[in-house]
Amino acid sequence: MTNPNLQPNQNPITGVLHSNESAKQYNLRRYYPPAQLNHLVEQFWFVDWQLPDGHGHTQQNLPDPNFHLVIDKGVARLLGPVSKVYAYPMHGTGRILGVKFNIGALASLLTAPVTEYVDKEIPAAGCFGSNTDRLVAQLADAPDDEAMLATLHHFLRPFDSPPDPALLHTAEMLELIKHNSGISTVALLSQYSGYSVRTLQRNFQHYVGLSPKWLVRKYRLHDALASLEDRRTSIADVVALLDYSDQSHLIRDFKTMLGVTPGSYTKA
Repeated sequence: MTNPNLQPNQNPITGVLHSNESAKQYNLRRYYPPAQLNHLVEQFWFVDWQLPDGHGHTQQNLPDPNFHLVIDKGVARLLGPVSKVYAYPMHGTGRILGVKFNIGALASLLTAPVTEYVDKEIPAAGCFGSNTDRLVAQLADAPDDEAMLATLHHFLRPFDSPPDPALLHTAEMLELIKHNSGISTVALLSQYSGYSVRTLQRNFQHYVGLSPKWLVRKYRLHDALASLEDRRTSIADVVALLDYSDQSHLIRDFKTMLGVTPGSYTKA
């Protein structure tokens, strides 16, 4: 009989720079939430590493519009949406437990507008209350992934609630941006969705904290990154594929969001 606490996410990993090489440095497991948490949680992610003495690894990750609960070194933090590449250094032996929340799912639990949390982190108790310290202690005693998931499920269940219509619509629009490479502007998103540009801007500001224009650019650059890393296409091909006016505009966006040029990334 299948354990309902263990629903592995086997989809390709996205959002990790140089993912093919980085995966050799750590053990990443991802799990889907149970039905009782479908409104709140997108996935759980656990990372372990055991690196030789004198050998370190700095993991770089792409910008991410989702909130994350992160338990690391006995501390629980809530990470807000991230608008630029961020890095985590790994040394020796370590573990991180993470919860990736659905877009907008925490908006009603926060004490300030979502925009106030972009590129910031706060103690997790500021969102989930004083029982967070107890959660950290219980997770430290959990012997395996199954036990850690059961602990997280129990802790988070009271915070799950159905999304309101505007949040549901915003989440649907974000999925449309992610999976439709033909959407290269907010005007095109408006055409596909049937919602005005102003409505899109207002809802994304309220629930995501980042503009639809920024998110369209982010996910089209994701497409470019995947193509370049797999050596399936050239920079010139990416310019045409993503409907950039010229190569300089692609390079500018790439460097603004990722901190490097496409050429530097592929050489690395």
